Amino acid sequence: MKRSLNIIAISLALTSTTFAATNKQEQQKNELIGFGSGAVAGTLIAGPLGGMVAGIFGIMIADDVNDEAKLKDATAQLHDKDQQLAALQHNYEQAQHQAQVELVSLNREIEVVNQEVESSIQFRTASYVIEDHYKPQLNLIAKSLRDNPKLQVNLSGYADRRGDDSYNQSLSEQRVKSIRSYLIDNGAHDNQINSNAFGESAPVTAGTSNEDNFFDRRVILKLSDAHSVMTAAN
Repeated sequence: MKRSLNIIAISLALTSTTFAATNKQEQQKNELIGFGSGAVAGTLIAGPLGGMVAGIFGIMIADDVNDEAKLKDATAQLHDKDQQLAALQHNYEQAQHQAQVELVSLNREIEVVNQEVESSIQFRTASYVIEDHYKPQLNLIAKSLRDNPKLQVNLSGYADRRGDDSYNQSLSEQRVKSIRSYLIDNGAHDNQINSNAFGESAPVTAGTSNEDNFFDRRVILKLSDAHSVMTAAN
């Protein structure tokens, strides 16, 4: 009975060892087949020595077979990498095209906004100084001119009806110059700005109250291109 158990244990140990070595023997298999086949053929032709030499040649042939298998695996992996690179290149080109489309769309939206509104800068009595709360508005107009060289802005200056005509004409001209200088200082080109001054000749209303006079002390800004009139956003 004890002898039987020993035999079973030895058998299990041999089986486990054989199973663990299976993976390592995959490449050795070709070498053994090559060696065995070569040895048999060599022995039949030239005796034991011939069998040994032929066996060695068989191992060399098996090595070539294994190398060829490795080369096929490497080639397959390289092909997969090429496909992945091609996919990445395609995705990049699509993203680049989409970004260009979105940029064109954004430029069109900016033009539409510019077409929809008009900007008016008001002044204190007898003053051509730009009030600080109007400067962010003028900064946006200057940026539009700076970013779009084909755009132009028309400045129209006015004064209220207090004082004589010549004084009000000069005051409206000074107001236009103030706006013009501010836009140029913030990046607009001189040739993008057209200036006109009308003094007190174009009042907003027929009234002469302080409120009416406030709306007359102004410079109107309008953006335009070669095709249509566009106004700057407030």
